[in-house]
Amino acid sequence: MGANIFTYTQHENGTRGIRRDVAARYAAFFRVDIGWLLTGKGKSGRRDDIPVVGYVGAGAEVHPVDAYAQGEGFDTVEAGVLPPDAVALIIRGDSMYPLEDGWIIVYRRDRDGVPSACLNRLCVVKVANDGPVLIKKIRRGAEKNTYTLESWNAPPRENQTLEWAAPVEDIKPR
Repeated sequence: MGANIFTYTQHENGTRGIRRDVAARYAAFFRVDIGWLLTGKGKSGRRDDIPVVGYVGAGAEVHPVDAYAQGEGFDTVEAGVLPPDAVALIIRGDSMYPLEDGWIIVYRRDRDGVPSACLNRLCVVKVANDGPVLIKKIRRGAEKNTYTLESWNAPPRENQTLEWAAPVEDIKPR
């Protein structure tokens, strides 16, 4: 979002005033109405639910159930304070221990490539060349433009080329 975390926190908890241009940037980022953001009156302009677009199963591979139009899915989960373009995956099995069967992984992918914000974070990743979609922690690989993909209970996948990566925004029991 481009905001200093301390300034944002002060704006969020009301200990510091906020200029209209900054509020407009926050409203655009969270995709809410600026009037609602500043006053709390009216509707936020956000959806209450986000679409579920697939499953995460054996080997932590994402198993999409269908090709959905953007913003669509086969089920929905409560969005909470997440951006409205977020989507969810349902965990199947125990390959993601300590995460449990049925839990929800929430992410949003707003571009291709691997943003620097993905490094050293748990992400949803698409391995290049028709590779699988996985939930992994991303580290820089030993070779240029490659990454090491780490799991909690499996050996790392080293020097992987990725089509895209998106940070996990939320993990919740269902």
